[in-house]
Amino acid sequence: MNEDKAALEKLQGFIKQAKKILLSTHINPDGDGIGSGLALLGKLTKMGKKVDFINRDPLPMIYKFLPNSAQVKNTKKITGKYDLAIVLECPELERNGGIIDYTQQSKVTVNLDHHLGNTMYGDLNIVDPKAAAVGEQLYRIMKGLCWEIDKDAATCIYTAIVTDTGSFRYSNTSPETHIIASELLRAGADPEHISSQVYSSTEQATKLMYQMLSKLKVEGRMGYSYLTKKMFSDTGAIESETDNFINSIRAIKTVETAMLFKETGPSSVKVSFRSKGTADVNIIARGFKGGGHKHAAGAVIHLPMAKAIKAVLAQVRKYYRLKRVK
Repeated sequence: MNEDKAALEKLQGFIKQAKKILLSTHINPDGDGIGSGLALLGKLTKMGKKVDFINRDPLPMIYKFLPNSAQVKNTKKITGKYDLAIVLECPELERNGGIIDYTQQSKVTVNLDHHLGNTMYGDLNIVDPKAAAVGEQLYRIMKGLCWEIDKDAATCIYTAIVTDTGSFRYSNTSPETHIIASELLRAGADPEHISSQVYSSTEQATKLMYQMLSKLKVEGRMGYSYLTKKMFSDTGAIESETDNFINSIRAIKTVETAMLFKETGPSSVKVSFRSKGTADVNIIARGFKGGGHKHAAGAVIHLPMAKAIKAVLAQVRKYYRLKRVK
């Protein structure tokens, strides 16, 4: 148990006193933020709390199978006030997308995260950089507070962990991660069903992936490709169907750092980074005011596609020269 007793007691006290609770995660929400948030949503609702799970960006389609996913909302600005806000997987509040002023609209803010370099912005900070996922932290919290982990909660937490560990392939996977996963299976999580939902694809998305792979370039230890708005319109695919596309680039044996560029506007590109081995893509992403983890990060670059690609490749080449990554 990495969450100390005092932190758990404080969290329990905040939840007990709160009637209205906000849950939220980072921009472009992923399986860890969504899965952990939905597990909390289910448990807190059963306690009789009024709970809102609101993010800036829409719920990715692949997570709509999760229990209570229909209750997840998205907005650019939240109105109203809360007794308690629990912010999931946001190392700094900027990653939450500016949807709420926590100092004015929440009596208490809890920061639940596993990023190295978390800015500790909460009234209570439960931060463990050694955790494979916030889902792993949440499992320990629920056990520490003697909360029942039913099938719905197990499904959500297992999804959080399996997505943030790359199906237990990434280096953040620990022996404890596998122990927790086994307990979640005993509680009712169905790994076959979860994987079939998270890693499934539509005909439109498959056509888009074909186009992406046709643009693939490999330069030394770098592998990258891109997706334009025209490629989306030509295939009929939607952005939320592309979450796992970058893994096809990362899977190339000679590629150490994989990048996928997605055009979001005339002068706006979202770039995702994945790495294996010793390359720290969080450092690269932070150079573009983004962030994430050592082996998974992202950023938004306000440049046209060609210039964005050129800028990022220059930084990755520089990183390799300076760090002499092997």
